[in-house]
Amino acid sequence: MTDTHIDEAKAEAFVGQLITDLAGAASTAMTVVGDRLGLYRAMTGAGPVTAEKLAATTGLHPRLVAEWLGNQAVSGYVTVDGDTFELPIEHALALSVVDSPAYVVGGAEIVTGYFLNLEQLEHAFRTDGGIPYAEMPAGLHHGIERFFRTAYVNQLAQVWFPAVPGLVEKLQGGARVADVGCGHGFATRLIARTWPTATVMGFDNHAPSIATARARAIEDPDLGNVTFQVADSADLGAGPFDVVCFFDALHDLGDPEAALRAAYDRLAPGGIVVAVEPWSTDRPADAIGNPIARLGYAGSTALCTPTSLAQPGAYGLGTCGGPAKRVALLTAAGFEDARVVADTGHNLVVAGVKAAG
Repeated sequence: MTDTHIDEAKAEAFVGQLITDLAGAASTAMTVVGDRLGLYRAMTGAGPVTAEKLAATTGLHPRLVAEWLGNQAVSGYVTVDGDTFELPIEHALALSVVDSPAYVVGGAEIVTGYFLNLEQLEHAFRTDGGIPYAEMPAGLHHGIERFFRTAYVNQLAQVWFPAVPGLVEKLQGGARVADVGCGHGFATRLIARTWPTATVMGFDNHAPSIATARARAIEDPDLGNVTFQVADSADLGAGPFDVVCFFDALHDLGDPEAALRAAYDRLAPGGIVVAVEPWSTDRPADAIGNPIARLGYAGSTALCTPTSLAQPGAYGLGTCGGPAKRVALLTAAGFEDARVVADTGHNLVVAGVKAAG
């Protein structure tokens, strides 16, 4: 180490920041424990409970429940008064109330997946950068569905689609819709349920995800207007479509340019492409300290970019590639009026139109 002046206050402040982050990461593990074991659900609406009562209710070991409650109390997740603990309803909205606008506990499963995959990630850094999505921990796939579901339920029909000129009218008129990179198909089914006259097809190259999507569709017998197919993003087969959607998927693709060209080719004249992407800025310096950006860059490093680099094309757009790059991709594929139509602070909605001919 060179002989240089050290600002001790600055060093101490950074140590404090790092310890805070380490505490958050440790508490994230405890969040997963509380979620998987039903502790949050058992505390929701139950009022003040002792560790013994919560352990009896959940059938769990009382000593471990007591320590878990200690972590939750000092982390500010639950309140404590003597030997009783309570989960405020405002916190339950994030931790246990499914489909509330604040329900984000699935994100803890995603972060857990990063730790489970550290050896593969280290190998990717040292070699070609790629990790196939199929080799990611299964719990991470599940966490992705749970985490993004909240935005789909509370934003898709209410904010995102109304922001795209003419899109809702097409859906109401019985549009044919392709959902590319559909994963477990939650957004696909939501579109089909919200606009029952539309015909919706979900495409994904991950066969296990398509199997899950098909099973979920079977569980909902009223969804006769939705189907799922294993397919590469650049080979949608059937068409023409009136709408092509990419939900939190465009940046994961190995070749988003080819996928957008395929979308353009499969769209009928006047058709619309919509790409909903995680929020990001064109310059990292514009998002310093932003927790959404911190999550985004971590997810891009551990999951999204390695997934893209493992596919043909290896484009590596990145979760935080910024709106300008996404608009440029749509424009290069031939779409007119390509632009960001909605910026919620959590997501960017980018849309374009195929010329009417």
